[in-house]
Amino acid sequence: MRGKSARAAERPSPSRHFGVVGAHGGAGTSTITRWLDPDSLGGTFELATGSQLPPDYIPVVVCQSTAFGMANAVQLLGSWHPDVPRPYLVVVRDAPLSLPRATRYRMRAVKPRVFEIVEVPYLVRLRELDTPAEGLDHKAVRKAARTLRQRLGLPE
Repeated sequence: MRGKSARAAERPSPSRHFGVVGAHGGAGTSTITRWLDPDSLGGTFELATGSQLPPDYIPVVVCQSTAFGMANAVQLLGSWHPDVPRPYLVVVRDAPLSLPRATRYRMRAVKPRVFEIVEVPYLVRLRELDTPAEGLDHKAVRKAARTLRQRLGLPE
């Protein structure tokens, strides 16, 4: 998993609660929600676009690494309400290839609007699963989920 380093002085509140919103359909929102709350304790939930983020929750925007996915993320972040905390942006790799040029450009362009950009690697195992919970039974998926939680400041 790769991403940009966050400045320690700008760390979000110490809340362990996340509101996850997809920038487009099929972004991976359900999977990322499960990874952030693997025991389903209720600290993380999916938000519908336009719904209100509860107080003390940290927003997480999820998109695919395609040009389409990043274009939707840019559009969503461009209309972000100034009273809502800057979100994390989680970019889920859609293939074991280099990022498209448009995606790389849009990631650089949107960087000032987000707290941090975290890339989730392409995991072929996820294509074979019926539910996001099943993925956590596989070593590579557990590792990616653990890395994501660490990047978002969750304790192990």
